[in-house]
Parts: sequence; structure tokens; C-alpha cells
Amino acid sequence: MGLRRIIVLNVVALLVILGLIYGGYTYYYNRENYVTTNNAFVEGPKYPVNVQFAGNLTSWNVKDGDSVQAGQVLGKVDPRIELGQLGAAAKDPNVVAAVNKAAEVDSPTSGKVTQVNATVGQMAAPGQPLAYVVDLNHLYVVANINETDVRHVDVGDAVDIHLDAYPDQTFKGTVSAIGRATNSLFSLLPASGTTSGTYTKVTQTVPVRIDLSGYGGVQLVPGMSATVHIHRSNS
Repeated sequence: MGLRRIIVLNVVALLVILGLIYGGYTYYYNRENYVTTNNAFVEGPKYPVNVQFAGNLTSWNVKDGDSVQAGQVLGKVDPRIELGQLGAAAKDPNVVAAVNKAAEVDSPTSGKVTQVNATVGQMAAPGQPLAYVVDLNHLYVVANINETDVRHVDVGDAVDIHLDAYPDQTFKGTVSAIGRATNSLFSLLPASGTTSGTYTKVTQTVPVRIDLSGYGGVQLVPGMSATVHIHRSNS
């Protein structure tokens, strides 16, 4: 074996060893300083779109994904049922005008329409949302943290957030709430070759809310996937 070949092999071996050392150090450093998960997604406050009284839906003007403004008329219900319950008062022009105004289905806030469940002609009733509007100005991230790591997370911890949609950007956030229960208790899996079920214990996750510090100029929408690195508490 020539001297040159020996030198090359030694250099390669040294680089491999250094790579392993660096990889081990990086893993240890991250493990000791961060709680990390890619089981996270963007979420936002959702406000239900409700009618003020029961009636047939006579118009509906929006679909999933539409942008709306607070107070914008999204649809209207037939006011005749409501007027019929008012008796003699229904003959008052001012009352009729007020009922007609209340028949309008307004957006509760500015944002994006989602989960539309409205069809012209259907019976609408209070407490049965026709859709929801997501407030895009107050988005946050929900991260599902392994139960074994959640003791290292405290409200107020700083968070680095990476979104799949914007892989070259790092967003900043702060832990604002930690769930008081796991997302589930057990996974029910059927035993192989049997018809009965068996409980298989799995590592549980705890939902953690992370408020975004700012995302001006970036179009974020609920449901985007994220990876979060929470700066570990000393606990």
C-alpha cells in the first residue's frame, strides 16, 4: 500500500471520527437545550357564524377560503317565522326593519371562512354554526410534546419555529399555555389473529400552545405543518 493511499485513508478515517463526534455533540447539545417536535401545526381563533333566529336560509355568499371583514353580510334567513311570533308588533314598520336587519348573517370577525355548512334553502337555527371565520391576525402554533419531555417546558419559554411552507425562515414564538391532559390515553389495537381488542400503552403527547411573535408579510394559514424547538427549562 502506497504512502499516498495510507494518508488518504487516515484523512478519511479522521473525518469520519470528527463527524461522529460532531454529530454526537450536536445531538447531546440539542437534547439538553431544546424540546423538539415536528408534530405541530398552525392554528387560529375560530369564531362561529350563527343566525339570530330560526328560518330558512335564503342566500349564502361565501365559500371555504374566502376572506371576509367583520360585519360583512355572508347570507340571510327568511324572517317570516320570526315575524309570525311577534303578533301585533309585526305590523310596526320599525320592528319589521329591525327583524329584516337581524335576518342578515354577519361575519363575527375579519379573517378566512372555513368549515362551511350552509346550503340555500336549509333551515338555520341559533347555536348551529353555518361556518367559522378564522382570525388570521392572531395565529399560533399547537405543538404536541411527548409526555416525557413536557416537564422541561414552561409558560414563557422561547421557541424557534420552522414551517414546511417557509423552510428558509425561522419564526419566533413563546409558550403561552400547556395542556392539562394528554391528547389520548391508550391506543386500542386488535391482537393479531384474534377478534378481541387489547390496550397497547403508547407514549402520550401533551398539547402546548405557542404564540407567534410576528409574521408580518408572510401568508400563514391554519393547518400548516411546523417543527418547533422549545428552549428547555432547567427543570
